[in-house]
Amino acid sequence: MTTPPPWRRAAGRLLLPALLAGLGLPCTAGAQTIATGARHGLALQADGSVLAWGDNRLAQLGQGKTIYASTAREIPLPAKATAVRTSRTNALVLDEEGNVWSWGTNARGQLGDGTRADRAMPHVVFRGATSIANGGDADPSFVIDRDGQPWWWGPLPSGVDATVPERSVQVPARLVRIEHQQRATVALDEQGVMWSWGEGAPCASGAAVPVAMRGVPPIVDFFFQAQGPITHLGPGMPTLGPVSRVIAKDADGRLWGWGSDPHRIPDGLPSAGLTYCPAERWVQAYDPFAIRDSIHPDLEKAGVKIQKVLHGGDGALGWTADGDLWRWRYVSPGEVPWGAPMAMERVATGVVDASSNNTAVGGGLPVLMYITRDGKLHAMGSNTSLHLAVASDAAGGAESIASPRKLALPSSAVSVHASDAGSHALLADGRIFRWGLGAVQHDRQASFLERSYVQTPTHIPLGVPVIRLAAAQGQWLAVDADGKVWSSGGWGTDPAPHSRPIVVGDSAGVPRARSVSVGGNGHGAILGVDGSVWTIGGSREIFPPFQGSDLHPSLIASSVPRKMEGLPGTITQVATADGRYGAAYALDASGTVWFWGARHMHGISGQDSAALNRGNWLVRTPIVLPLPQKAVSIHAGDFNVCAVLQDGSAQCYGKLFNEHRGRRLQLHAPIAEVSMGVDEDRRVLALGAQRGGTVHMRLADGTVWALGKGSQGQLGSGAYANAPEPIPVVSESGTGDLDLDPATPNVATANRPPFRVKTLLTGNLRSLSFTGDIFGNTGTPAGANVYALASAGPLGQGVWVQRDAQGAWGPLRWPVPAVASQVQLGSEAQSVPLNILPPLGGTGLEGLRLFIGYGRDVEEMLANRRFREVLEVAPELELRLPYWN
Repeated sequence: MTTPPPWRRAAGRLLLPALLAGLGLPCTAGAQTIATGARHGLALQADGSVLAWGDNRLAQLGQGKTIYASTAREIPLPAKATAVRTSRTNALVLDEEGNVWSWGTNARGQLGDGTRADRAMPHVVFRGATSIANGGDADPSFVIDRDGQPWWWGPLPSGVDATVPERSVQVPARLVRIEHQQRATVALDEQGVMWSWGEGAPCASGAAVPVAMRGVPPIVDFFFQAQGPITHLGPGMPTLGPVSRVIAKDADGRLWGWGSDPHRIPDGLPSAGLTYCPAERWVQAYDPFAIRDSIHPDLEKAGVKIQKVLHGGDGALGWTADGDLWRWRYVSPGEVPWGAPMAMERVATGVVDASSNNTAVGGGLPVLMYITRDGKLHAMGSNTSLHLAVASDAAGGAESIASPRKLALPSSAVSVHASDAGSHALLADGRIFRWGLGAVQHDRQASFLERSYVQTPTHIPLGVPVIRLAAAQGQWLAVDADGKVWSSGGWGTDPAPHSRPIVVGDSAGVPRARSVSVGGNGHGAILGVDGSVWTIGGSREIFPPFQGSDLHPSLIASSVPRKMEGLPGTITQVATADGRYGAAYALDASGTVWFWGARHMHGISGQDSAALNRGNWLVRTPIVLPLPQKAVSIHAGDFNVCAVLQDGSAQCYGKLFNEHRGRRLQLHAPIAEVSMGVDEDRRVLALGAQRGGTVHMRLADGTVWALGKGSQGQLGSGAYANAPEPIPVVSESGTGDLDLDPATPNVATANRPPFRVKTLLTGNLRSLSFTGDIFGNTGTPAGANVYALASAGPLGQGVWVQRDAQGAWGPLRWPVPAVASQVQLGSEAQSVPLNILPPLGGTGLEGLRLFIGYGRDVEEMLANRRFREVLEVAPELELRLPYWN
């Protein structure tokens, strides 16, 4: 009898889980062996170890990079610090000698050191200062020198980025404080006189030289508010602005106001009563000083008398006359239905100055810096913008890794799960571990910050062993050994009694669960042992509201599990797609895939989203997903879905697969599993634009292949480049293919890159370093030469350059010089180390594409197509937390 080929035997195994599930026997369809995040990937090996690769700037890889410090660390300076000011991107500190120190990210020259390179270590950028103001990457930063004159740098109102301090204006007075918003600047001098200049400045709009506000008593404190052009006044109303106003307090405590107040627009012409110059007594009930200086009621009850209050970061800061630094956060009653007290904590003692801000990661990570009486500077919180003065390489982790690296877990894993910027793993002993900022665990009772940030795998205590896990966007559902379903953060209950893990479904009649699925944004699905399907979350236009709800069904999400009607009783697998309204799929024993939810999202129902209107884009009764043949498994992700078919191919729809038109994925061996991640930046996401993404496929022979975006190493191919067609994920050593099933023979294919690489990229568009190894290949002529070519410049307008043996880059010439000559690369066991890009500074790196190849000469290399792209420098995007933050 003829033995069937390995892939035929593997295809038979693919049908087994569905058949067993149809008979009501245990099913392992919920286990995941590969997982794809926005810019990282995970794989579960046969021995239970987990590999991770891709972007690590938010600790997605669990490699120990310091991105968050829960306790303060001292940042040593040679002189005593007297003032600290933070922004979302950098820190400024003034010492007792008048030196201004800066560090952090530097895309717009906001460090003032003459470069655009990020810097983790403090560096003096100005001497002889008396006051500082940090504008970050949105506004200029200011210092006031010993003569009372203002200097600035960073993004100026003219649109130019000044990378070193320069004189702003000449003021006929000695300034003591200065603030800038939009394009307007206001300042207070030592006599208590307020000055204004710039576009939209209060009572001095457009003035290039400072204008004094006369007619008011000496000012001791002020609030400055500026707003861009106002366009929402109504039909036929003109655009106003930019506008700004000052509310100031004199020595007797009286309030004064002047400038343009967009909140005082009367009926009729918008200009009437909008601008008030000269200054007027402020008689409105709104008192910004009282609001700023208000403190936590529990502090008042405890007799804590706050002397100074600041706002910024995740709440308010205040310290007493004795120097006790407190922080607190106001929580709306609706956010805490169980009546928990407002969050508050004492941070430090002996404090003389402090500053707090949210960092550049989607505004979701606060940093707190403070100075104690001894002049020592302390920092805690986020290091994503280098506020903690710790470089990524010194923090124990690379920013990105292009080839798999083993993760340190306490025991073997049975499934892995990747979300936008975080990861989860279920271990064989039933414990759940999480890491990365996309796996934050919300718990308002646990700490002041509500969220705990984990940089290495950290246990989630449940008290019971778990046998199934599903996770997305930081949320998860788990099935314990008794078939009960647990949810993270208390979602899936109504009302949510707290935000810690809790059993769901007991009161709703949910049967014992066979498996679960999570689509992120608070919705998921439960598959019961009886074949029934239950849904949680999503729009109530899709999932009916619970009894007694007094809100319109379309306004709120379902909080408790609801049984999905209209499905056959032979469901074997469920899957959910991420999205605002929710979408879900179910696979029955006949191989049919059912869909319900919001089908307007990028064609994930297999139907044209653009042709749908408000009346029919919500599917309440399940419909059949169009497939060319029966399915054996379904896999959903960020606005995408793939059904693995009987012939080993996969039919996919969604954002990464030509939307409703779909794409058929078919490789040299049957596909066993598909995992997808969409890479989107917050700014382009707001415009509804697509950034692209990454797809990983586990084949029946155990190898993993990938295609799509790869500039952060998320393909796992050993390179930092995109791949329009599938390429293999390399092994941890980089010398072979990643094989998750070593017992099954691999299927040979010629559809692979001509050789393997293992590279490492560090830095950013202002300072870039790229090193690695290039491996040999059978058939390469003895004494091969290695060549490095690059296309530099904007997309489609690149100029080709070459690198020579001395490391110099220059215009392409003939003959092309080799970067390494007469090397032995005749087998995969041979390799050559390359330092392709030594630390390279500049602003013109965006769009750089680097190619490496080898051969007897360039003609022989090209003729045998022995070259490949190893680096593509993509536009530098703002990192973000999952969108539910």
